[in-house]
Amino acid sequence: MTFAQLNAVLDETELSPEKLAPIFSVGSMTIRRWQKAPAKKRVPEVHQWNIVESIYKLVHDGVVSTDTGAVREILKSATPGSFEAITKDLGVTHGLLNSSGDQQDKMVLILSQIGVNESHKDEVDGGAQKLSYFKKMGAEWHSRITRLIDVIRSNQLSSIDKLVAYGALFYLITPIDLIPDHIPVIGLIDDFGVLGFAVSYYLRFPTKT
Repeated sequence: MTFAQLNAVLDETELSPEKLAPIFSVGSMTIRRWQKAPAKKRVPEVHQWNIVESIYKLVHDGVVSTDTGAVREILKSATPGSFEAITKDLGVTHGLLNSSGDQQDKMVLILSQIGVNESHKDEVDGGAQKLSYFKKMGAEWHSRITRLIDVIRSNQLSSIDKLVAYGALFYLITPIDLIPDHIPVIGLIDDFGVLGFAVSYYLRFPTKT
């Protein structure tokens, strides 16, 4: 993701840095720094998950559209290579990690493959205390985690429908991580992004959850 791609999306929103800041969970000065960055410079990877999940929210809220090139370009490459490396340790097959196709669909398959593991499901089902800890990180954390817990407890969804939620929640509580959680602030960015992706996935059928 380059700053040219990111700023094209920011321009499309027609929102001020002050209004964009809470959406992207950064300060307004950070938004301004992004807007002044060299167009060809790549956005630091540590910010990319947060940016991607924020764009998903903007799409859901109707602020931007997936019909525009800038949004499509970012979401098309939404799965960082380093995330794929980590998911190998979570039981995701080499074939899936190296398959071609839409990156969003690929992400759904990755989380589903993590979630289909029965031991992973058991850890999520018995991980109330761990999940409670993350809920305390803030209102948006609480909202996303609660949404995914509602999914796995739903009587209206099939076991297959619940796999993405199980995969995302297991990724949250597992000690294997893209960015170690003990690193202040940035250690939780990848977890937050995975939760955001999973919640966006279930917004496709909100009446069932």
